[in-house]
Amino acid sequence: MFYGACLALTSAILWGTIPVLVRKGLAHANASVAVLLGLLASVPLLVLVFVVYPRSVAEVVTLQAAFWFAAVGIMGPCLGRVFNYLGVARLGAARATPLINSSPLFTTVFALVFLGEQITLKLLLGVLCIVAGVGVLTGQQRI
Repeated sequence: MFYGACLALTSAILWGTIPVLVRKGLAHANASVAVLLGLLASVPLLVLVFVVYPRSVAEVVTLQAAFWFAAVGIMGPCLGRVFNYLGVARLGAARATPLINSSPLFTTVFALVFLGEQITLKLLLGVLCIVAGVGVLTGQQRI
């Protein structure tokens, strides 16, 4: 459990640095360039993963899985990043990030509609907290 929490916290720290780095970089380029360069910079790490785990992709990925993971690549690293970076450029890193991190609200709605997942009291309370937080943030004036 501790190891999993450390991994999750490391992920949060890494994701938390992105808006600050994006904001610094957008002073010198636009969101499309930022996404392209970010994706290109990740290629050596992906190659390293395939070197460390040399099993053939065809051995572990079905055609249906490839379709869904391709959709993930289009939604997140491509389109998601473009809109993320544009939000950071227009709102600033501190205001855009909580709005961007309201994604659990949308994940919950999509999981209920498309996956038939059950809603629990904890889930409902969590979603309400997210909605309240987004409401507070969007009501603030930019400094």
